[in-house]
Amino acid sequence: MDRDFIILKKNFLDWEWYDDTNMVRLYLHLLLSANYDDSQWRGRVVKKGQLITGRKKLSSETGISEKSVRTCLDRLVKSGVITIRPTNRFSVITICNYNKYLTPPVDTD
Repeated sequence: MDRDFIILKKNFLDWEWYDDTNMVRLYLHLLLSANYDDSQWRGRVVKKGQLITGRKKLSSETGISEKSVRTCLDRLVKSGVITIRPTNRFSVITICNYNKYLTPPVDTD
């Protein structure tokens, strides 16, 4: 499998948060930053579709304020798009249905 890209369907335009620039920017950043295979980080397994990060880091990487990052993350969780498992030093973010962004649809024609 080629790991240089994700697949984004045109119906992404219909996503409930598509008209919110910060939501789109943060979600695309999370998709592009998530692990494409299971890996190890400091003795912890980070599974495919997960990333280890924090609000400050996401703010720095995206140019979105920390407050807006927090708001966007809360909205993504409430929408069922991601889950977040916080620790005292970082958060493990899991992209729900991550595989749908990796596998091209099968052409049935």
